[in-house]
Amino acid sequence: MSLKQTGTALLVVLVVLLLATPVMAVVPPGRITVNSAPTGALACIDNATCDTTTATFTVEGNAWHSVSVTEKGYRKWTENVYVTSDQISMVSAFLDLDPDATAILVTLVQGSGTVCLDNSDCRANVGIAGSNRSTRFKGVSPGYHTISVEASADYSDATELVQVTLGKVSDVSIGLTPFIAPAAPTPAADKATGTVRVYVDRTGSTICIDNVNCYVNVGGSTGPGTGTVVFDDVTVDTAHIIMVAADGYRPVSTPITVVKDMITTVDISLQPVSGGTTIPTVAPTTPATAAPTMPAGRSAPGLLPVIGALVLCGTVFIFRNYRK
Repeated sequence: MSLKQTGTALLVVLVVLLLATPVMAVVPPGRITVNSAPTGALACIDNATCDTTTATFTVEGNAWHSVSVTEKGYRKWTENVYVTSDQISMVSAFLDLDPDATAILVTLVQGSGTVCLDNSDCRANVGIAGSNRSTRFKGVSPGYHTISVEASADYSDATELVQVTLGKVSDVSIGLTPFIAPAAPTPAADKATGTVRVYVDRTGSTICIDNVNCYVNVGGSTGPGTGTVVFDDVTVDTAHIIMVAADGYRPVSTPITVVKDMITTVDISLQPVSGGTTIPTVAPTTPATAAPTMPAGRSAPGLLPVIGALVLCGTVFIFRNYRK
């Protein structure tokens, strides 16, 4: 076969092969719409094209694609999605908080004790010998939280207010203050004391010492007589004032001196407000026996018989003289 004939035969074969091979159709693309909670997360398709949610991506149709969603403070979300040509595949990503991402790290710089978050989640023995000085509270919600420390016996308790930011570890350092117990009060030296007895010539009086310790209605109801009170444990080497008052009488104030373990006696005689003389105290005497008095409207017993007898005697005497 000549060269010309060979070339013609090859050309015919190529034409036949081309006619026998089907033409591959072009596949239209598809779409993926990604939603997330929380919104504003970063969504990526096949680790290549990324956008913030909610986002829509154009991808190859009739194919599988990987979708990943990430947000600070949350765990990464991933899923494989099949996308049909000329169709929209909807994807919803619900993100979980990352407990390691939002936390509070508490370190006791000095001292030891029990560390609590919001007075509920507590960690004991933080900072004691042989243990860590730090403790971590994971998965804390954003906002303000209270860190309290119930310190060991040698330190004072402490409280700190902490602001937590999503996706951030908040560091809190607490230096406990050494506890200094208040000094026990030294026992006061025994003070020398004495006793004061006050007499007053009016019952129902008010008697005070130093205008603080008072007795009222001394001796009973108001009236003449003698009332008395006793003040015990009155300190010596101190100026004291005895004050006595009664209704209708001038009040009396008199300084006194108290002797240790002795009874100091004070006699008070009150003066009426309207006069200047002291009401004398009269010793009681035995009263004289008074003659009995006749009741009104009655004569003395035995008087009528006597009068009757006298009248009778006079009548007899006159009658005898008349007969003679």
